[in-house]
Amino acid sequence: MSLFGPDDAISVYRESFDDTWADGTPAERVRFVVLDTETTGLDPKKDAIVTIGAVTVQNNEILLEDQFEALLRFRYNTSAVVVHGITREAAEEEGVDEVEALRDFLGYLRDGVIVGHHIGFDVEILREHIMRRFGQDLENRWLDTMELTLHLEDSGAFGTPPDDDEDVDERGRDFSLDGLCARFGIKPHDRHTAAGDAFITAQVFLKLLRLANRFGRRTLGTLCERYVEA
Repeated sequence: MSLFGPDDAISVYRESFDDTWADGTPAERVRFVVLDTETTGLDPKKDAIVTIGAVTVQNNEILLEDQFEALLRFRYNTSAVVVHGITREAAEEEGVDEVEALRDFLGYLRDGVIVGHHIGFDVEILREHIMRRFGQDLENRWLDTMELTLHLEDSGAFGTPPDDDEDVDERGRDFSLDGLCARFGIKPHDRHTAAGDAFITAQVFLKLLRLANRFGRRTLGTLCERYVEA
């Protein structure tokens, strides 16, 4: 159940932006909400949200007491079941309606800065469904840990890649979520669950924040800077 009433969660969400984070806000002061979604497919307009998992990072800590998880009911099974393992039947029995889940999520999220690895799709599908249900845009700023990683690579944060590293992208690095876990010594427990991936990404994000601080990215604006390939 939501901590707020049926309408108050949306009001709390909207009002949270009256005095929100500026570009110059020091990173440690910002409430980052690291999130992940599992969905029935990759079309935000047609596919359904299956699960939402999120956890807060603030003052260089993961705040386990400030997290969110929801299983949503959805109408049909797709091949994505192979990835997330949740069937329509299980969601019908254990999940909640989308309206309730999204309302509770907005009450939790407030003006938190959304963080995730390749987070653009998650933001897009949440925005699509929130607009459809409430006529409300998703107003939050967002930070892609992949983009931050690429900025840090350009600054020399990761040194020179070895010649025999086979599992790499065209830039000479494996910057997938699994690759960053291996680099930072993070065990990827509960991979491909929304809550599990959110917690894994939060651990990666803390490592990236420490590197960002060393390489001069200490404010919200510098952390959220979009990455454009030179």
